[in-house]
Amino acid sequence: MSNITRRHFLTITAGTAAASMVGFPFIAQAAKKQVVVIGGGSGGAIAAKYLRMADPTIEVTIVEQNKHYYTCFMSNEVLSGERTIDH
Repeated sequence: MSNITRRHFLTITAGTAAASMVGFPFIAQAAKKQVVVIGGGSGGAIAAKYLRMADPTIEVTIVEQNKHYYTCFMSNEVLSGERTIDH
């Protein structure tokens, strides 16, 4: 069996990890900016919009399971009597 201690093992692995991180900034700069937003409802659509507005180089993809999305933003105005249901 090898005569390696935990301390020696951690020293070796930490040194290897530090050496591999030297090239990381160059890899990160060349990486393409991509974001996937799960859910195309109100929150997902707004998040995708503002991500694109913050940085136009970001590729934003929205993943939504439903083909159609229905919402009723003005339902509170119907309940308060300011709008009709037909409006």
